[in-house]
Amino acid sequence: MEEAGLSRGFPINVAHRLHSLTLEDLRYYFDPEAPEDNTIPTVNFNLTKNAQRVLPNTPLFGFDSDFATQAMKHLDQVLRNMDKPNFGITNYSVLEQIAHVTHMAELWNSAKKYYEMLEEQAPSDELCGCVNDMDENGVLSELELLALKIKYPGLTSGRPEVPYGQPKGLAPLKEAYDLNAGRADPKVARSRRSIRRDDLRVQRDFIPIREGGLKPIIRPDAKAYEISYTLAFGKEIESLRPAEFERHLRNFDFSGDEDDLLVRAVEELQDGDQGLAKHLDGEEGWESWREGFKRMDDNGNFEFATFIYCKLHHED
Repeated sequence: MEEAGLSRGFPINVAHRLHSLTLEDLRYYFDPEAPEDNTIPTVNFNLTKNAQRVLPNTPLFGFDSDFATQAMKHLDQVLRNMDKPNFGITNYSVLEQIAHVTHMAELWNSAKKYYEMLEEQAPSDELCGCVNDMDENGVLSELELLALKIKYPGLTSGRPEVPYGQPKGLAPLKEAYDLNAGRADPKVARSRRSIRRDDLRVQRDFIPIREGGLKPIIRPDAKAYEISYTLAFGKEIESLRPAEFERHLRNFDFSGDEDDLLVRAVEELQDGDQGLAKHLDGEEGWESWREGFKRMDDNGNFEFATFIYCKLHHED
């Protein structure tokens, strides 16, 4: 895959662009004839406890066809579900969900030009075979991890004061989670894995802990992640993630009861992602989000286009 121009960050780049894709978006930006049985996975918008987190096919959402533009359809997608506590992305305000879906639309639109190029000069069958093998190339495990982070932001931070992305809270143990509300139970004792509680930020270095898990090294001078799941993708992936973590992630079992899964994920999938560190509640917040969006590597759009093309034009 690397010989064809696909980076080590391929699975993360693809998973990020997959996670809120709908069949309407797939047909609008890529292929008007894309079938419902498309084998293109995505994250379930339904955040109810034990609901299937990753769907095997990108589904029809049910966009309002009375709207003429995709922008209005996306706005309606958010606003008609804004009173539902288990929809979308945990801890995101309505404004943040609108900004997010608009950002995703821009990524898909940027990938569209590469998809059209691939229609003129198709990738090889050999490459598409590798691209479509989501277990081997890591796309499926990255999507599963992202689905967990969307549902339980801060879960993998390694910082017990940020369960579910809250600035203050208790240790990330199974008993500390109210799985419907996404908040810690104040009656539960703190974890013995607690980290000192001063104003620290996560450095992009890691040290191994039990059974292949990873614990972030905490340093006062390092920059925190700014927007929920990490936006530092693309060329920065090699400095962000050690290969050991990626190998462990691909072998991690995301099945089973969600309570048990959370305990295992907290201990074994620590990667320093703190969840939403900067809310979109003013111009300063938007400055942080805007710069994060601009940092997205366009190579990720090419890799996503390659994935979509191979999925739609080559059988697995």
